Amino acid sequence: MQPVDLLLLIMLLALTLYAILGGADFGVGIWEFSTVLQSSEKERSHVYKAIGPVWEANHVWLIFVLVILLNGFPGIFAALSRALWLPLLLALCGIVFRGASFIFRSYGKGSSQMQHVWEGVFAIASTATPLFLGASAGAIASGDAIFSDATQTDAAFLTGWISSLGVFTGFYAIGMCAYLSAVYLTREAHFAGEDELEALWRQRALSTGVWMGALSFGGLIIVAGEAPQLALGFYNRGWPLVIVSLVCGIGSLVETWRRNVNLAVLAASLAVAAVLWGWGVSQYPTIVPGISTAEAKAPDIVLWMMLAVIVTGGLFLFPALGYLFYIFKSQAAAKEASQRH
Repeated sequence: MQPVDLLLLIMLLALTLYAILGGADFGVGIWEFSTVLQSSEKERSHVYKAIGPVWEANHVWLIFVLVILLNGFPGIFAALSRALWLPLLLALCGIVFRGASFIFRSYGKGSSQMQHVWEGVFAIASTATPLFLGASAGAIASGDAIFSDATQTDAAFLTGWISSLGVFTGFYAIGMCAYLSAVYLTREAHFAGEDELEALWRQRALSTGVWMGALSFGGLIIVAGEAPQLALGFYNRGWPLVIVSLVCGIGSLVETWRRNVNLAVLAASLAVAAVLWGWGVSQYPTIVPGISTAEAKAPDIVLWMMLAVIVTGGLFLFPALGYLFYIFKSQAAAKEASQRH
């Protein structure tokens, strides 16, 4: 396997982890936004407690992708920075404001009114970030942000990223995050022994999962009409992953209904992963339509050095990250937290 293919595979893995782990955290704020900040204090305490220990660590995967793009595919990084500067800037603002509001909401000493302000900022930023990231992905997949080469785009400076597929993928990303969050929080409530909260999040997971299933079928129709090259890739290479996503999506609903929370989380995560991998496999070997990956890549020596650094860093990163999740997300930790509160 060539170093280019290895780096593309690693980027797809990192995007998948960001979508699954970071997406669930964004979903907490999306639920706050969709319920117009009407959650009870008990519910807020549950969700903030669930994401508190690990939410910041999840952004490492997005940074990881950007570093690989910048160093391994500088031409593509430059092209994306020009064509998608506005939605990516807005997504970055969302990440920053979301992080600041979470800290001030959790540890600030302000008045109750000020706490509500930070909750509102957290909800809006958590919703806006996946919206703009999803819209950026849709603009790339649709080919509307056409690149004639690595330095020139024919798209409009401000609105070139807006397309039918981009709007759909933006709202699809919001729904995906909300669904993951509902399934994960059902599990958290189950192991914490909070029957009332478990029933609430279980109901939200089931209703959102049904809507996401309908949106997924609609997305395939939109892709067929708006992105024929991508649709051809789905037809030739990506169709097994479409089936995997369908089976896992239905499986997550069934296991959520049966209260098999661990299996529900696993199935929901695999369903989201299959969507991303279906896109990646179908669009391979290009990252951005109109730009040859082979021509936009860095020299092979740079790519091999990056792979060596990634492997070395992974030896430190994955054990530490795994231990972090084990400490805060194990069943024993959940029960201990329940006993303390």
